[in-house]
Amino acid sequence: MVGMDRERAQWIALRRAGLGSESFRSLIAFFGSIAEAWEAPAGTAREAGLRPQYVRGFERARREFAPERELEALEAHGVRTLTWEDEAYPSLLEEIPQSPPVLFVRGSAGPQFEQSLAVVGTRRVTAYGREVCEQFCGAVARAGVAIVSGLARGIDSIAHRVAVDEGTPTVAVLAGGIDGIYPRENAGLAERVMAHGCVISEYPPGVKTRSDYFPRRNRIISGLARATLVIEAGVTSGALHTAHHALEQNREVFAAPGSVFSQQSTGTNRLIRESAAKLVGSAEELCEELNLLSLGTQLALGEAQAEARAPAPGGSAEQERAAVETSAEEGRVLHWLEEGPLHVDEVARRAEMPIHEVTGALLTLELRGLVRQQEPLTYLRTREAGR
Repeated sequence: MVGMDRERAQWIALRRAGLGSESFRSLIAFFGSIAEAWEAPAGTAREAGLRPQYVRGFERARREFAPERELEALEAHGVRTLTWEDEAYPSLLEEIPQSPPVLFVRGSAGPQFEQSLAVVGTRRVTAYGREVCEQFCGAVARAGVAIVSGLARGIDSIAHRVAVDEGTPTVAVLAGGIDGIYPRENAGLAERVMAHGCVISEYPPGVKTRSDYFPRRNRIISGLARATLVIEAGVTSGALHTAHHALEQNREVFAAPGSVFSQQSTGTNRLIRESAAKLVGSAEELCEELNLLSLGTQLALGEAQAEARAPAPGGSAEQERAAVETSAEEGRVLHWLEEGPLHVDEVARRAEMPIHEVTGALLTLELRGLVRQQEPLTYLRTREAGR
């Protein structure tokens, strides 16, 4: 085994022994490299400033583990590793406190992408949350942005699924060993994720998923991305932990507002109220915040809005707008906005329409200048749209 491979195997063995970022940094600072630390006389790890339990782990790794076999076992299972010394180690992740010294990776791509967005939220997603996630993630995925999430039920799964459907890379961060998919029903989704991106973990194979690993996992989700989007999160949601990690990492946080009557939106609405997250009320707003709207897209949107406002030759503005309003769904939505502003949930209830049809119609109508948001998720007809 060549020198670089041998040193990589030593990193893996020490990680399997339980050493984390603090211990690795101490060893490198004292010895100069992990290779030098591995070959040092017994007992010198204590001089590097390691805590007693990690000194014991270090000595146990050198005594009991065969680094070469560790590396060979990973390669046999299609697992790649990235350490701080690798150029392919995600530069954004390396910037955060407590960045993992070793990443275990499975998939067709690495976890580093020029543009990336972390998307997190509740496991108990509502119809509204599903629609928001599909629209927002679809927009950024089509712009070539990699989506990072945690492969959990609900928002995480929807975000990954939208990315793979769009053929865009996505990264799933696990809260256990790289060989264990949790929840198990997402095994098929994990295979699709690996075909378009990768599944990663800071834990080697054989480590069981534990509840206390999820908060630690969340720092990696936010650390891999330039910004984090929260969609539906209750006050105890782990998604809020991810948002707080993102803030500590000096990354942007966005939140989709939700109904004041929905427990699933209590946390996201609080993030917005406390100015911890920036409100994004549409996929276009999110893309604009991420600087993803190309000049061509902006021109197209501007032309669509100008056409909606301009009167037809020889006719009135009212006639032109009547020609624009061709969708039956849009007409039903406009009808219920005649008397005043309504929340999207109330429009869906009165019009007896699925929430995704209502939000889709409102998005189109807003682009045409026929409706506008008075408050988050509350729309009214514009003066120009009145009959």
